[in-house]
Amino acid sequence: MFGGIKNMGDLMKLASQAGKIKENMAQAQERARNRTAAAESGAGMVKVSVNGLGEILSVQIDAEALKDPETLGPLITAATNLALQKGKEILMEETKTAMGGIDLPPGIM
Repeated sequence: MFGGIKNMGDLMKLASQAGKIKENMAQAQERARNRTAAAESGAGMVKVSVNGLGEILSVQIDAEALKDPETLGPLITAATNLALQKGKEILMEETKTAMGGIDLPPGIM
């Protein structure tokens, strides 16, 4: 019964750090916003750049890719998905740093 009191102390300690954690998370998001990830598809015919928040920063399409409209969509999709995955990895790294090295469970971000 009294074992819960010790856990209550841990909970209170965590609660007292909530402000610092919130500040760290805000800084992590800002760092993620300022980091970029890029991906390409079609041997470089389509290039997509994103930031760590998943915002698309640029899309570059080689003129050669425009000659085949049927493959252009899949090339854009592939490059975008890969770039967004890399951006998500950036956010996870920054979040882990903000949380003092604690790994977040899969699917949180």
